[in-house]
Amino acid sequence: MPNNVVVSIPKARKRLSDVFIDYGIYTSVVLLFFAFGLFFPQAFFSITNVRNILVSASVVGTMAIGMTFVILTANIDLSVGSAAYFAVALGVLAVKRAGWHPLLGILIIVATAIGIGAFNGLQISRLKMVPLIATLASLGIFRGLALQFTDAASIYGMPPIISRIGIGYVGSVPIPIIMLFVLYILAYYILEKTRFGTYVYAVGGDREAAFKAGINVSNIILYVYLLHGFFVGMASLILCARMDGVVPALGAGMEFDVITAVILGGTSFSGGVGNIWGTLAGAIIITLINTALTILNVSAFYYDIFKGTVILLAVILDTFRQRRKGIIV
Repeated sequence: MPNNVVVSIPKARKRLSDVFIDYGIYTSVVLLFFAFGLFFPQAFFSITNVRNILVSASVVGTMAIGMTFVILTANIDLSVGSAAYFAVALGVLAVKRAGWHPLLGILIIVATAIGIGAFNGLQISRLKMVPLIATLASLGIFRGLALQFTDAASIYGMPPIISRIGIGYVGSVPIPIIMLFVLYILAYYILEKTRFGTYVYAVGGDREAAFKAGINVSNIILYVYLLHGFFVGMASLILCARMDGVVPALGAGMEFDVITAVILGGTSFSGGVGNIWGTLAGAIIITLINTALTILNVSAFYYDIFKGTVILLAVILDTFRQRRKGIIV
């Protein structure tokens, strides 16, 4: 056989199932929107509704940014809902009862959420606690503290500078939507264009290999929880502004929507695999489902059934992804 003969091996074509697993989250958003639109054309097929869906997705979507970083490092945070409640409670109390300037209230909300992120991160990175247990403990601690500080009461009537964040517009675009996309662009840059983002993927993909490569794994995990706290703080600010205060049920069960959005978006529970735009699509899907259930006037008792089913489907999809990539057998 002549030496200069080149044998070309055809590339394996992707199966339809592989394409769906990789990109199905984006088409699912479109398909769900049009499917619901066929049943409720007046409610769904309008610019106003699209705007309302994105505004509704802004809180879960923003929290899910930080959770994406956390899950990419093969960790978890079950305390996001309680962290939001505690942060908002402190901010509202500072403004309404202590009479502090609204800007200080905003700073308190964001700083408190970052502090809770640091609290969780130190437990996990320094004390080597299991993330599930550490953040479950935080869930109870900070919700209990918030209930104690507010006497489990609802407090309404935020100053215009805060409430405008939730109901204000820049031109014809609501401020929560602008914040949502600005934060996603920031997260995309951090995750895909910086050395820190590369380290996040490395720590989640193979922690031991990352350590041997000279990456300070403990510091990366701590920084991830701090960054996660920042995004939880921004989401808490939007939530406070939209609700015009704080209520005892604020943030309850929100961790399930946030984690589901991340897993639906393609981030693997085992870490090291995922992308930020898939998370946004997952958050929109969760919002679409919740909106449809509201329009259908479905009993609140069935919400948990639907959410549990969506979580189960998300985990099954993640398992298929891992098997196809050879991560698990």
